[in-house]
Amino acid sequence: MDNPRLSGSVRRVTVVQRDPAGGTTSTVVYKRARNKKKGSKIFKAAEKATRRIMKAQEKTADRYLERHQKSNRKKKDGWLKDLTVNTIKANRSGTKELKLKRMLDY
Repeated sequence: MDNPRLSGSVRRVTVVQRDPAGGTTSTVVYKRARNKKKGSKIFKAAEKATRRIMKAQEKTADRYLERHQKSNRKKKDGWLKDLTVNTIKANRSGTKELKLKRMLDY
């Protein structure tokens, strides 16, 4: 019997039939194969922390570039005049994204 075309969320299709004695028997028609996990349990926390750090750095860089361009539009050599303020605000934004308290809970 060919596998039926089912949605990806379907894990199993079971047919339940009543036997002559009045009981029920179930037959599994389709069972989705389980995907092999690609990562080790040991490194799960390290991977999560690394991913969170990279996202925070990306947010910091994006935020700084936005502020840099805004400063340049407002005044001549504005990026240089606002360098410290822009850097501090961008770092604050990245720190919020990092959620350091949640990382330390591991």
